[in-house]
Amino acid sequence: MEINHLIEFMYLAETLSFKRTADYFYVSRSVISRHLAALEDTLGVKLVERGSHSVHLTEAGKVFHREAQNVLRAYANAVDRAREAGNVMDPIVHIGYLKNAARPVIVQFVRFMRHEHPSLPLEMTCMEYSELRRAMDEGSVDIALAVNVDPRISRNYRSTLIYTDRFYAVMSKDHPLASHAAGIDISELPDEKLLLPDSFIFAGLSELIDEIIEKKSQIKAREYYGDIDLLYLKVQAEGYVAFSSGLNNSMFGDQFAAVPVTGIDTSFSVSAFYSDSLPEKAYQACREGFESCRDAMKDWNASQGSSPIGFSLASFDKLPDSLI
Repeated sequence: MEINHLIEFMYLAETLSFKRTADYFYVSRSVISRHLAALEDTLGVKLVERGSHSVHLTEAGKVFHREAQNVLRAYANAVDRAREAGNVMDPIVHIGYLKNAARPVIVQFVRFMRHEHPSLPLEMTCMEYSELRRAMDEGSVDIALAVNVDPRISRNYRSTLIYTDRFYAVMSKDHPLASHAAGIDISELPDEKLLLPDSFIFAGLSELIDEIIEKKSQIKAREYYGDIDLLYLKVQAEGYVAFSSGLNNSMFGDQFAAVPVTGIDTSFSVSAFYSDSLPEKAYQACREGFESCRDAMKDWNASQGSSPIGFSLASFDKLPDSLI
């Protein structure tokens, strides 16, 4: 009996949904069906009945679900004791991440790792930009999950591209600029109240936008944000025009207008960067996890019209030498 098949059955028994189970384990519904069939063949009984619009456990399935909980607990205890006795515990992988950059993938990554590599312990720490970069350089984190705008980190570390995005100008739906669906230029904003990214938390983006604003227009008023929720509150309640990523915008549905910014390259990519000191086994496992996150986001990436390679070398030339 495959232990992973048993774990999948337990989740299916609790959700009674092949779709939710497949999504949770990052496989297709047909894979869950095959694994369930293999489990039923091993036991010699039917565990699940599927109707046209429903899924339910058979009597045998209910009994097996109840008793199998003890099996899984005993298995987990046996693994822990065997590893302790053999002193072969995997090293802890320390992962530092930027909150907004990691938000789309952190849950998917942890779920994948717990399912595919349950013996590999992870320690996740949310950090600000400067803290994360320093931790990577000093070796206090094994993996940095960050926005990819610094050519130094791209050259010095192995990486996995996870998703690409771009920044938009966002404003309330009744704002006069909300009708500019084709896009707005920074030079059109001298009379607007701008809400700009904080230079500490969003260093690369902040410096780039500040530089272009100074060259093209005299801004009437500006304020800085370091928190996405505060950004949308001030946009909606106080009439600010702000800059926010497509992924952050998607979380707020159609509450706001998001307009492309012309005359400036606002695209960026998010990658996982690996320290050279990370053991090869842990590197391969984590790389698989982040690649699964990238695969899960392919449809969203395509909807953004973003280049799969993220920034080009030409883009690096005009960006500040810092990491967002």
